[in-house]
Parts: sequence; structure tokens; C-alpha cells
Amino acid sequence: MKAPLFVLVSLLVASAAVYLGSFLLPDSYEVRRSIVVNARPEQVFTYLNNPTEWEKWNVWNKAYDPTMIRLYGGPLTGKGAYQEWNGDKVGMVKVHFTDSTPPTELYYKQLTKGEDFETIGIFSLEPLEEGTQVVWQQRSKVAGDPYNKYRGFFKKLKTEQETEQSLLSLKALFDPVAKEESKAQLANRKGRS
Repeated sequence: MKAPLFVLVSLLVASAAVYLGSFLLPDSYEVRRSIVVNARPEQVFTYLNNPTEWEKWNVWNKAYDPTMIRLYGGPLTGKGAYQEWNGDKVGMVKVHFTDSTPPTELYYKQLTKGEDFETIGIFSLEPLEEGTQVVWQQRSKVAGDPYNKYRGFFKKLKTEQETEQSLLSLKALFDPVAKEESKAQLANRKGRS
């Protein structure tokens, strides 16, 4: 009789800890990553400012989700341009460019079907002697209930990995050595999974 009671009390304590732990999690998250690309800002910006170029460097592409279908609209580049994609792994996502200042800044909003809040993204490019520093920031709110706070926590971790891999792929477009390093890092990640 004591064992079932112990299990019940343990489950109640664990549930309470998980519930109360959600109050320690933030109601928003930000991911910020940067990389130095061996190219001028104008060259790099071409791949950011045109949504049809994103598949060449963004991890959300046909290699990641073979069922992915992309649609584009608005102007070809800059403010007002948008892309939508739909796939079994990536779901339905729309990215709309809200402001563009070539070749230094691009702002966008990303809305994923099934999520209450949109993600605000910013690319900032700064010329350096050895190329261009690309900084990618993404901010998103999270619904205030415990389930969504934990979901937001894990989404942040996933977004960090996807952002890093996307930036490595962007760098690889301009640097053959970086391309091989990027492939090696991908292989290591898959080996650890």
C-alpha cells in the first residue's frame, strides 16, 4: 500500500515542480548569432534581400524537407517581398520583408501556422577588412501558459541550431573551405543525434 502512495505523491510533486518551473521561463525569446563571410556586404545582401535566394543557404530547404513547396510574392527584392513555404517537417510559414536598407539591414516578420505570435527578424551587415560580419537576430513572444512556455524554450534551442547552420551555409556560398567545414559540422551533429 505504501508503494502506490509513494508513486502518487512523487507524481504530484513532479507535476507541481514542472508547473511552477514554467513561471521561471520567459514569455519571449531572442536568438542572436553572427558570422564573418568572405565577401562584400553587397554580395552577401543579394542572398538575404531576395526571398528566392533563401533556399541556397537557409536550413529550411528541400534537403531538410523534400515535401516543401515554396511560393513567392510582392516585389522580387526588398520591402514587400515575401515567401511562403509548406512541408511535412516545416509546416506552413510566411516570411514578409518589412524594411530593407541595402546593403546593411533587412527586417522581416515570420508567421508560422499554429503559433500565436510572429517572429521579428533582423539581418545587419557590417563591412570588415576580412569580409562582412552578418548578424541575425530573431525575437518572438510565447503564450503565457505553462505548456507554451516550455514549447518556447525548446523552440529557442532549435532556432539557435538552425540559425547557426544557416549562417554557415551562407558563408559556404562564398568560401569553398567553409563549405567543407559546414559539411563536417553537419555530419558531426547527425552522428551525435
